Amino acid sequence: MRGGLSPVGEFGIGRMAELNCVSEKALRLYHQKGLLNPVRIDEATGYRYYSYEQCSTVDMIQQLQSVGASLDDIKRLLDGRDPSKLAEMLEVRLASIDAELRQLGMARQNALQLLESYRVFQDRPLCNQVILEHIAERKLVTFGIFNPRSLRLVDDTESFLQEWEINLRLTKRHMRDAGMPLSLFHRVGCRIARADLVRRDFRLDASFVFLDDETAGMVEGVETLPAGTFLTLYKARYTDENGLNAEMVGLSEMLDFAEERGFEVAGDYYGEIVAETPAFLYEGREMLFKLQIPVVLAH
Repeated sequence: MRGGLSPVGEFGIGRMAELNCVSEKALRLYHQKGLLNPVRIDEATGYRYYSYEQCSTVDMIQQLQSVGASLDDIKRLLDGRDPSKLAEMLEVRLASIDAELRQLGMARQNALQLLESYRVFQDRPLCNQVILEHIAERKLVTFGIFNPRSLRLVDDTESFLQEWEINLRLTKRHMRDAGMPLSLFHRVGCRIARADLVRRDFRLDASFVFLDDETAGMVEGVETLPAGTFLTLYKARYTDENGLNAEMVGLSEMLDFAEERGFEVAGDYYGEIVAETPAFLYEGREMLFKLQIPVVLAH
């Protein structure tokens, strides 16, 4: 009765495979590994026969495989006959799955941000015009300025950008050494403390990366930038048409704008990289950046 039900309630490997949505090859491997031995093997044909009671064993093997257990892992559990070992293995696997989910979540956010950068470059906002806008609360992580030669904005943009690029490499190394996911290393902006800003001393005191709420929940050391009223200014190039540092020119324009209207600078300056062109398009870096100064309006 090859493949069918025998008079004593046994059925062949083909039927066993069909009932359990598994291949005959897998059942032979289970037998080879000592996980599931047939109730009988026909001496003449070598054909394997199983019982209905063994279906639950197949279920358990498949469930454990679905959470990442190998057949050797399952064999050790069966041989040990210690339920606590099963719980221990599942707890370890759950921790691993959680870590994988966090990595996938960050990968998803990185993909979304790259797509957003592309779309922003396709439809750029109005540049070179100071705007007053309300910006909601944001999450961010900050880093020190690791390259002393990039501590201050200067008119020599080529020199500054080279030094800033070195600072970015050092920031990336710092993130790696601190155990932070390198997927966060994108669109790194710069900050100027309020005390220096109002003196028009454009000295950088930190770099930063803004985070969405989902990513912020996966990272330690997250800070909050409160909601508020900001003067903002978009720039599409770091060197303006006169060959000057566009960020320095923009900051001066914004501070002039605030003084003329009696606005008070209320906090630190944030130079946010809104979008960067994909690096594979050419060597170097093109970016759309947003200058932001929090202000208190005149009464």
